[in-house]
Amino acid sequence: MNQSLEVHRKKARIISAGIIGNVIEYYDFAIIGFMAVIMGQLFFPSNDPFLSLLGSFGAFAAGMIMRPVGAIFFGHIGDKISRKYALLASLLMMALPTFLIGFLPTYAQIGLLAPILLILLRMIQGFSVGGEYASSIVYLVESSPEGNQNLYGSFVSLGAKLGMAIGAGFCGWLIAYYGDNAMLEWAWRIPFWASILLALFGLYLRQHLSDEYKAPKSKEIPIVQILKYHRTAFYKYLILASAIWLFYYTLFIYLPIWLQTYGGLTKHISSSLNTYSIILGVIFIPIMAIIADRIGSHKLMRYTMIAIAILIIPIFMLLISGDIYLVVFALSLMTILLCAFQAPIFAATVNAISHHEYRASFTAVILGSAAGIVGGTTPALMTLLTKITNEPLAPAILIALFAIIAFIVTKNISQE
Repeated sequence: MNQSLEVHRKKARIISAGIIGNVIEYYDFAIIGFMAVIMGQLFFPSNDPFLSLLGSFGAFAAGMIMRPVGAIFFGHIGDKISRKYALLASLLMMALPTFLIGFLPTYAQIGLLAPILLILLRMIQGFSVGGEYASSIVYLVESSPEGNQNLYGSFVSLGAKLGMAIGAGFCGWLIAYYGDNAMLEWAWRIPFWASILLALFGLYLRQHLSDEYKAPKSKEIPIVQILKYHRTAFYKYLILASAIWLFYYTLFIYLPIWLQTYGGLTKHISSSLNTYSIILGVIFIPIMAIIADRIGSHKLMRYTMIAIAILIIPIFMLLISGDIYLVVFALSLMTILLCAFQAPIFAATVNAISHHEYRASFTAVILGSAAGIVGGTTPALMTLLTKITNEPLAPAILIALFAIIAFIVTKNISQE
């Protein structure tokens, strides 16, 4: 019994150490997305609220676009030195910029330098996140028991949603407690300062992390070898991951603003619904991962792509129906579809190529590029798209199009 207890403790340590960076990462994304309007007014003031919001989402995108660069850097470290070293280094570099944002002067205090400093800190953070996300995915999948790779890989997304739930819930409580005026004046800084507590906890979890990976002594550069010998798999998985992260950032970052603009919901209701969808994601991510372990990662993703292409436009039509029960139903269905689409991608990407010494780089660059370039620009892209077309359903049409393209490109993708 003591041996069984020790096995469970070891698994808990592996999972906790693996996901803590993602909790911190998405805690930050949640507070940036949740307070996009406030951050826009403070750092990108304009007479046009649309331009302020676009500036705020632009700062979000700037950080995300650095993810592929960080993915190459930390993926290389993970393959050539150790998974543990990459996890520790990326966590340190990721936590500090979030904390420092809470000390930034606003545009009213120092003018143009304020948004420049904000974007610079977001870029530093995005660089480190590019390595953190993939390093934790590879570590968890490689440390998983047989037959549980999807479940362990999905814990990364579970950590992300926990971080989003903490961030969104904390910001919602701050707004309710202090009110809009105090938030705009000074209380917006509190969630950034609070991030240091999560960072310290993360360092504590990771300092005794076990790592069985042995780096090869060859002088090969993993990313070069990947693009030379595994180019087809690389581009297929990049397209697949891009479709997932377009959907992901539409749901969790852009949709709360969209619901206020086109769904006629108040800020409080839309933010509460966002928190609800995050919590629902926490429940369904492991459920979908278990299903993927039973039927296969690619099979579940293919079924989900078809469902998204068919259902996403009707879902958005329900979201603007004005009936709160239909809105909750539509949001629930949208969240479950995302979980079914996203849960299998982690283990599938890690196992996409057989070369163990390329895994960190392969996973980091694909998921870092998809989340950074596509996901990071999604809120700004959707904001522009709905403004230019004056079509509330434009985001749904784009999500459906990406799902169809991903299905066509990846229908012959290799099976487990």
